[in-house]
Amino acid sequence: MGRSVGVLGPFTEYIEVLTFHGLAYRLLRAFGQYTGYGGSQLSVQSEARAKLVGTDTSQLTYKDLVPLALRMLKENGPVRHLCELRWSLVICDEAQDTSTEQFDLMIALAAPQYLLLGDINQLIYTFVDGVSPERFQEIRSWARMEINLDLGSHRDPSGRIPSLAEAIRTRNFESAVLREAVADGYLTVVQTEESSATPALLLEQINQAFRSGSGDIGVFAHSNASVAEIANFLDENDIDHVLVGIPEAHAEALTAMLRQCEYAVGQASSSELRLALGIFLTSVVRGRDAPPLAVALAGRDGLPQGLENLLVGLENALADLAGHTMEDLVTLATESWFRIAIDAGRRVWRRAAVHFVRLTRVLFSEPVTTASVELLVSELDAAYREALIDANFSERASVKLMGFHQTKGRESDTVIHVFQNGDYFGREREPFEELSRLMNVAFSRARKNVIVILPPSPHAVIQPLVDLVDR
Repeated sequence: MGRSVGVLGPFTEYIEVLTFHGLAYRLLRAFGQYTGYGGSQLSVQSEARAKLVGTDTSQLTYKDLVPLALRMLKENGPVRHLCELRWSLVICDEAQDTSTEQFDLMIALAAPQYLLLGDINQLIYTFVDGVSPERFQEIRSWARMEINLDLGSHRDPSGRIPSLAEAIRTRNFESAVLREAVADGYLTVVQTEESSATPALLLEQINQAFRSGSGDIGVFAHSNASVAEIANFLDENDIDHVLVGIPEAHAEALTAMLRQCEYAVGQASSSELRLALGIFLTSVVRGRDAPPLAVALAGRDGLPQGLENLLVGLENALADLAGHTMEDLVTLATESWFRIAIDAGRRVWRRAAVHFVRLTRVLFSEPVTTASVELLVSELDAAYREALIDANFSERASVKLMGFHQTKGRESDTVIHVFQNGDYFGREREPFEELSRLMNVAFSRARKNVIVILPPSPHAVIQPLVDLVDR
């Protein structure tokens, strides 16, 4: 969404760009108070909070937004009519990967015209309810007219990268397109002799890409574990990066900073402060369950003594700020994550700190009082919702790290694919129809060139690339 302003130019003010969840949230805030589905102060809890402390039934979750907005539109003709008047044209990008509920929500807007943008060769979310090749054909038959575009790409006007991505999708590994792409520098394939050498090779390729003029780099891996390992490695080597796909981490960092300001004036307890830190930690560590350290911060297990001492020191420092300025308080709150020496999430916290400072700067000269802190609450509440629902605060960095399924809609000058021994791609076999579509999407994200790092024993879906290895 962030790139749309540059594309739309003078028409920007006439066009609204929203995610499905952003649209649902907006509808519920605007009309929910009149229809029994919410209100202007609609509160949404993050998945990280629910994971750590359980679902709060007094709040909505991210997953509640689309179905609730859909029900509201279906049951309230006046609201639906207002939407029809509001939007004369609705454009749906990635129509092939919209869920049943998302598509129904779009149709419920009752717009006079719809424009659906979709490509069956980039259908990669078949694990989502309603997403399948058969359903996409139904959507195509629903449309009044179909326009087929060529393989041209605004990312790479030369067409070389879209062509090599298409060759990989069709599993045409003997294609001259691939060998010419290697010869001309559009595609580089390297293979490690030992899996342990992958991180060093990744670092080498990142540095080489920057030296070659790439302004930004996308690093893609398959599993959550691989992404987490790479994130830790990039942190250790001070590579500016961001973990894509966790916008709630930015929101929870803002909340943890605010909670510390509240603690300083007696409006939050020690347990509330620590819980906020635990929720932030949960938001930056991928996995089904909350990390053990976050559970301890939430008060359900004992903390390591060293961390306990650091937390007590932080709490004492916050409590001692009476008579100081709000600038002193904000400085301490934004530096606290580093003060308590937790490694995970440092770069997310640092970016959120810049945002927090920007929001609070107007109060810097004010004394630390209850009234001063209360002025922060409404401002931070709006920023939290924006970050949680559909803003991209967490995606501003020179290296963007993500899983293959998160690559849709992203682009970078250089894209580096990191494959690992033991990557589990499911039970699909040749001709790998679904996985080849996933590879097509991931490989086509590059503007300038694609780099593939293969392990000693690559999975069969990409094993044929071994023949292209740069020896």
